[in-house]
Amino acid sequence: MQKFALTYVIDDDEIFVFVLRKLLQKTQHFEEVVNISNGSDAIEVLVNQFAKDETVPSLIFLDLNMPVLDGWQFLDEVEKLPFKDRLRIYIISSSIDAREIEKAKEYSTVKSFVSKPVTLDWLHSIR
Repeated sequence: MQKFALTYVIDDDEIFVFVLRKLLQKTQHFEEVVNISNGSDAIEVLVNQFAKDETVPSLIFLDLNMPVLDGWQFLDEVEKLPFKDRLRIYIISSSIDAREIEKAKEYSTVKSFVSKPVTLDWLHSIR
């Protein structure tokens, strides 16, 4: 498994984020993990990083149900970014709705839709 220098977890559920961080630490492949609690703040951080020519995240783990700007709205905004092709987004959701899984395929930046809970085996499979 390759190393990921910078990973964003965009999720407002503090317990899920805590557990995911522990799992990411166990894999020893995720160097820096940043939590952002809503899509609006995440877009702002991404745009600012790109403007300053800073590293954008290697991976983004995205929840769909969040306040301010939810996961779908975040993805709509990402589609407008000039650097969207550099982003790899994994939706991690408690939803198992087939319509949401199909909708996720419409976004070029979404690599996979994963239902919670996340497992170590799945994390090890990311390339």
